[in-house]
This record gives sequence, structure tokens and C-alpha cells, in this order.
Amino acid sequence: MAATKMSPIPNGKYALLLALLSAQSLFGGYYAATRPEGAGWRYFSWHPMLMMVGMVGMMGSAALTKKRGGYTNTKLHGMMAMGGMFIAAGGIYVIYQNKENIGKSHFTTYHSWAGLVAFGGSILPGIAGAVFLHPDFGIDKGNKLYRSVHKYVSRTLLAIAWMATLSGLKTLIGDDIKTLILFAAPMAMAAPFTLI
Repeated sequence: MAATKMSPIPNGKYALLLALLSAQSLFGGYYAATRPEGAGWRYFSWHPMLMMVGMVGMMGSAALTKKRGGYTNTKLHGMMAMGGMFIAAGGIYVIYQNKENIGKSHFTTYHSWAGLVAFGGSILPGIAGAVFLHPDFGIDKGNKLYRSVHKYVSRTLLAIAWMATLSGLKTLIGDDIKTLILFAAPMAMAAPFTLI
């Protein structure tokens, strides 16, 4: 019995989900960047902003775009995901440099380890996708096992990244459950269409 193929996300729903992820990455990124209350924009602020834009906005949109199917969407998916990875690399650089500047140790929290796993882990599926699965020159683009592993590993890493955004905000604002729920809501709404 052959597996049924999932139908692509309709245009209206796709546009709504892209808007949701884009707004979350920009406004949520700015909100996290200016916490705790009254801190304003500072060098550290680039870390949550770039991580949100890269891992939520760009990579989340890349996953949605791939689900639309087809040659063009597959290429857009790759470009958006790689763009997100480069933007997130800027966020990793900022937090590393910020900790160096203030003399703090690296990788001391679950947030930092989740971020490292999500970012570091996304490099391999990114390279594998470009080398093996690219629709024009992928050396094994028809391999269903590679495609399946790429899809599920990438979705798992994206889920870890999204959880890291919540733990990072919790570090900045404390146990303000209402704010954490409001911050998580757009990602929770997009998750069934993006991560599943």
C-alpha cells in the first residue's frame, strides 16, 4: 500500500502562516532584544534578534515553503534555510563575543546548549540538502531515505530552536507565564503546519 502524499498548503493559509512567522521573528525578536524591561537596545540585543529572524522567520518559512511542493518551492526552501542559517550565525557570533567581553563562561545553561544543538545541527542537513538533494545538481536527489532523514532531522532541530527562544526569553523576564504564553502562541499556531 503506497503512502498518500500530503496536499500543498493553500495560498491563503501559506500567506497567513508566513506573516505569522515573520511578525513573530521581527516583533518577538525585538521584544526579547530589549528585555529586561528598560534595558533598551545594546550589543547583546543582536543575539535574540538575529536568532529569531534566522531560526523562526527564515527557517520556519523555509519549512512551510518546501511543504508547498514543486521545483521552485524546493529551491526557495534551500535558499531561505541557508539564509536563515547565516543570519543565525550572526546571532551565535554576537552572544559568543558578548560573553567574552564581559568575562562570562560559555554554554552554562540549557538555553545555550539547545541553541548550539539547533544551530550546529542545522549545518549538516543544510550541506546534505545542497549536495545530495538540490533539484538541479543534487548527486542523489531521488533518494527517499536521504529526503526523509533531511526532513525529520531538520524539523526536530527547528523545534529545538523554537524551544530555545522560549528558554532565552524566560532567562530575560523570569517567570512571567502570561508573557511567555503570548510569546509562544505564534510558534504554537504555526507548528502543526511547519514542524509536523
